[in-house]
Amino acid sequence: MEQNEVVGKISGTAVKWGKLAWAWCVSFVKTRSYGLRLRKARKELDSATARLGMEFYSLHRRGESDIVNSIVISQQLKIVEEAESQVLELQGRIDGACEEFRKKREDIYAGQEQSA
Repeated sequence: MEQNEVVGKISGTAVKWGKLAWAWCVSFVKTRSYGLRLRKARKELDSATARLGMEFYSLHRRGESDIVNSIVISQQLKIVEEAESQVLELQGRIDGACEEFRKKREDIYAGQEQSA
């Protein structure tokens, strides 16, 4: 094996690992930022669910018979649904970022095998 071939293989491997490290860093930052937002959204969902429960209990305690059709309950349900959709959206973004990294990793490995 000539010296140029060895240098070429070493530099190719270094470029591959550099690209892989960069893709991982980008993925890490994305998932971390989405994770922080997800925690906040889950806290908001828990809070909205608690408020819904409090409203439901207060209507029950007052002896309301038509709790399900109450305006207050329907408003609280909308708030809970919005909070839940936010949680699901952020979880989807995290899953998407992980999938994006997986695809980039496969592309980097495939590109290395083709050039070898």
